Amino acid sequence: MTPESRHDWKIQRLENRGGGADVGPEPLLDLAEAYFQKGYYYGRGEGWFRRGMEVAERVVTRFGGSARAFNILANAAYGLGDLDGAEGWYTRAIDDEPTDALAHVGLGNLHKQRGNTGRAVDAFTRATELDPDLWQAHYNLGGALYAEARERDFRGADETMERAIYHLVTALRLRPFESFVGNIYKDLGELFLHTRQYKYARRFFTKLRQHPEYGPLAHYYLGLTHFSMGRYTNSIQHYREFLKHEPDSSLAWSKTALAWLELGNWDRAREACDKALAADPEHLLARFSLGCIDLDQRLYGEAEERFEAILQTAPDYFPAYVELVKSHYIRGDFGWMFDQLRLEVRTFEADESFDGGRQYYRGTRGRTRRKIDVLLQQIQEMGINAFPSLAEIVEDIKTDSLRFQVWEQLYELSRRHRVEQVLGQLEDPSRYFGRKLGRTALLLSQYVPEEAILDAFHVDEEALKRRALASKPPSDDITEYMEALEGARAQLREYQAYLLLALAVKGTPTAEDFLADFLESEHRELQASSAIALLFYGSEDAIRYLDEEAGGLGEEQASKLRELVSMGVERSQADEKIIELSEAARERTRKGRSLRGSKEACSICGRHHSEVDRLMSGNRVYICNLCVSYIHQHRDDQGVPDREDHLCSFCGSSIFEVEGMFEANKLLICNRCLDTCVNVLAREEVERFLSTFH
Repeated sequence: MTPESRHDWKIQRLENRGGGADVGPEPLLDLAEAYFQKGYYYGRGEGWFRRGMEVAERVVTRFGGSARAFNILANAAYGLGDLDGAEGWYTRAIDDEPTDALAHVGLGNLHKQRGNTGRAVDAFTRATELDPDLWQAHYNLGGALYAEARERDFRGADETMERAIYHLVTALRLRPFESFVGNIYKDLGELFLHTRQYKYARRFFTKLRQHPEYGPLAHYYLGLTHFSMGRYTNSIQHYREFLKHEPDSSLAWSKTALAWLELGNWDRAREACDKALAADPEHLLARFSLGCIDLDQRLYGEAEERFEAILQTAPDYFPAYVELVKSHYIRGDFGWMFDQLRLEVRTFEADESFDGGRQYYRGTRGRTRRKIDVLLQQIQEMGINAFPSLAEIVEDIKTDSLRFQVWEQLYELSRRHRVEQVLGQLEDPSRYFGRKLGRTALLLSQYVPEEAILDAFHVDEEALKRRALASKPPSDDITEYMEALEGARAQLREYQAYLLLALAVKGTPTAEDFLADFLESEHRELQASSAIALLFYGSEDAIRYLDEEAGGLGEEQASKLRELVSMGVERSQADEKIIELSEAARERTRKGRSLRGSKEACSICGRHHSEVDRLMSGNRVYICNLCVSYIHQHRDDQGVPDREDHLCSFCGSSIFEVEGMFEANKLLICNRCLDTCVNVLAREEVERFLSTFH
């Protein structure tokens, strides 16, 4: 029996029950709801919405209004396209029962239908808080968050997409109506594709192949997924399956052409483009793909003509502009690039609109700003040779934000050139070691690879002897030579001390182990440098060493050193604001040591580590997953008024550093810590589900 057949049997049973004269309101509302579900979830249309509305109106007339009746009336009105009427019924449902999660879902759908994604997200979020087990709330919230990410063109939307994945996975876990499963598979596959989690994208699109409606489309998505994974032959095979159902799809033919191009088969790529253009002579991607094929074959003139022709008809098709600039760069036409940059700057500053801020590409001025960004990015690849021409151009720029952006690029060119020089010297430390190289490596430490610092640390004795001989006038005096040799050793120690400090920013176990070795060095300057660097790792040995050192210094120097030590203490106590203890628990269990004997317990409810799924800690307090869920679900009731003396019990932040605090059992947790905990739990729940989903 199909799901719809089972639903028809349910309607028949409810109709038999609802025919009696003494029937109460609940069986009638069950029937009205079943009618609505037949029209909505199974796509049977207006007739079923009207039947549901008639039964619900009869209940209201006969027994009086209720939140459930108003909700059914609102849903039916929504199905009939009467959005204003639906909003009125939803409002009455919420007035009658403020915790009615389904009414909030309905309002969210109204906002979505009217194009107000932000209000839709708020309504669906409220529904999930009111009823965490309502699949409709999670399904709609996941879809709305995905829509919000698309509206932003996925820029800066990683967190939004992560939330969307969590709510869609939750909807799937709560067993929705079968007719919605295909939509969830499709949205999850797309989200995993956008977030570059190709393993999961492939898994959901593979499941989607069995769907009667989305089956052919699943092959198209699998083509995209395999292409993104670099599996171009598999990608072509899936596009072929899709093209069996949609033989005139210019988009699929163009994607096939790009896959052939990646395989280096230019003839097959051109053939696929020709088929795309036969179906749609103006298809942008097909024309663009032909330009890419020309570029790959070093037919620069033909490629540039194609890209320029595309931009004539579609000036906002920026992939063509990117490839046009790339073509001029590859063939060394740097003069064209700088001339183009001057032209676009003049065009940008002549435009009197307010669009076109940095990374804001709306309007004609925004389009010009985007071209400038493309040019600057390609010019960056020229390295230090671009510096003179770019420095000349910046003098004529009048717009502050644009001038600052170019100055940033000039600085980056200079810094990168300097880093390249330093890396070259670090490759030959026996020749260049000394204060100058050490200080420069420290100043540029965040840009210098850890391996380069470690490899350049040790200098052999022969190099020291050469440095000693080169530093003194020719002489047979052995005393002068020994003094010069000791001077070379002092230069080496100073150079090494700077390199140890440079490792402070690396934050890797390898760097920490290397630094720890020098806490026992016979040379005080190397001990001190390694200890200061280890403060950034929260090393207790380094804290003790520097504490002792401070005791032998003058007041001013000791005060500065103790400030550094206090920073190390903070790092030692809480490297992260939320520590995921269950990870440690799993690790210990794998190694044969159980946490059942540990004393950790939730500081709010007192539950022991073994009684909950997750226990997270902050500054010496703990919170379990059950309390996190409760506070999150009741955050409106748990919020406390802002007070100057309020500090988060978990991270120590004051009310001035956060957007709000919540109280539970006399402990305060700020919005940032709560959101972090919620995200940790959501991520784990998704990972658990995906590990068993095949």
